[in-house]
Amino acid sequence: MGKHTSKSRSLRRTLLIALISCLIAVLGICTAIFNMIYQQASVNVNLYSGELAGQTVSAVSDAYYQQFLSSQQQYLRDFGREMALWLYQFDMSAEDRRENLQYQAVNYFSNADVFFLYDGEALHSYELGTADNADLIMQDAIAVFDQKAAEMPEYYGSQTDFLGWLDVCMEQQCGSYAKGGAGYVIAWDNLCNYTGDNLCFGILMQNVNSWIEPIRACADEQTNALLDSLDSMFRKYVSVMIAAVLSVFAVFLVISAALSKKIAAPVVSEHDMLVEVNAMKTTFLSDASHELKTPLAAMSGYAQDAELDLMQGGDRATVQNKLRRISSEANRMALMVTQILDATRIEEGRMVLEKAPCDLDSLVRKTVETYFAVLNKNNNRLILRIPIDLPKVNADSTRLQRVFVNLISNALKHTKNGTVLIKAEADKDTVTVTVKDTGSGISPEDLPHIWERYYKGKHSETGTGLGLFICKFIVESHGGTIDVESEEGKGTAFTFTLPAASDGITDAESNLIEQILRK
Repeated sequence: MGKHTSKSRSLRRTLLIALISCLIAVLGICTAIFNMIYQQASVNVNLYSGELAGQTVSAVSDAYYQQFLSSQQQYLRDFGREMALWLYQFDMSAEDRRENLQYQAVNYFSNADVFFLYDGEALHSYELGTADNADLIMQDAIAVFDQKAAEMPEYYGSQTDFLGWLDVCMEQQCGSYAKGGAGYVIAWDNLCNYTGDNLCFGILMQNVNSWIEPIRACADEQTNALLDSLDSMFRKYVSVMIAAVLSVFAVFLVISAALSKKIAAPVVSEHDMLVEVNAMKTTFLSDASHELKTPLAAMSGYAQDAELDLMQGGDRATVQNKLRRISSEANRMALMVTQILDATRIEEGRMVLEKAPCDLDSLVRKTVETYFAVLNKNNNRLILRIPIDLPKVNADSTRLQRVFVNLISNALKHTKNGTVLIKAEADKDTVTVTVKDTGSGISPEDLPHIWERYYKGKHSETGTGLGLFICKFIVESHGGTIDVESEEGKGTAFTFTLPAASDGITDAESNLIEQILRK
């Protein structure tokens, strides 16, 4: 008997050691997987954010250069008109006209560095403002423009150097800019456009790149902020995962010491749970990375198109439309990040409600104005039916707005060329709100699981699976209820209730006031 008991204890001890080793291995593997995912995500975000920041800076700087060049060309037109009126009041020789043009340019072009004249044979350069050695500045600028032409053969057209280009274009109002070196902007016009003289006159500005540095610094600051936010998010999830595994490990030791004869069953159960949690979070991180990468890619594409339009002198309305699309995708990405942060606050118990009387009508309209254009990609129509005399609700307006954003987002995502209805009605103590769509509906197999965290549905390829989980938590935290009715292929209706705000006087207080007034 003792021999069998000894063997049993030895077997249980061996099993305990094996299970402890397995838990340690699981902890190490999970930590390694999360660290690998974190490192890869950081590299990808850094890469895409850096590219996007560079493209944004380039696009904005090109637009700034183009606008600045246009303003200088307007100054040259005004200068040419004034000189045409002034020079021909007097009988001057060609040399005297040049000297007077140079003299007037010093007072007229206060922001330029060099004023130049070109008669088709010689290029004469004159200092303006605080510039020194106009000829050297002009030579440096011509070298930069020639380098740009070497990289882009079509830049000078059929010409091979700057003076050849100037010869061809000297009778036109023309100009260009180059970001190389210190950055240069050059523009010119011809007196033949205003008088009978064929004399090209123009201005050159250097050190233009100094105006771009604040833009680049802002882009770098935003990129660093995004990286810091992602780093914090991943570290929190890694910490939660490690804490969960360590807690399971501690509980397992206590149970195994008290119930050594039944150690196998709970160990298997705990191990299966860890594998499921790890798989669920790994899937979530993969989906979240994909969802964040999609708007980043769209923003990058629109930024490149806008840059190309600006370089080719494209339509301003087209460029503005692409910039609005970039802003729309940025707002879309911000909504996803907000969902992840809200889920984290719920998991950590840090979501605190600040309740106050809240006007549902203004809150819904503010939400629609902010997010409907961003989320409505499928040409849907929105209908609002909220009574004017609807009582206020006692709620945290910021959290309640998250409920509307998530429900409207779901409705718009699963509805094409349809209708989304938002209506509200009140009874004695509660206000009932319904968000109804005419979309694809929810399948019967998905319907029981839609409130679960990270659950997206078997037929859904987008989203984080957090929206309805967050909605349910927020509504129930306010003391309300939320429910759903859906028919596959016909649409879905989400209905939730909220307590109406008190007018501040209870029934007992009202009766007391009435008695006092009667006396």
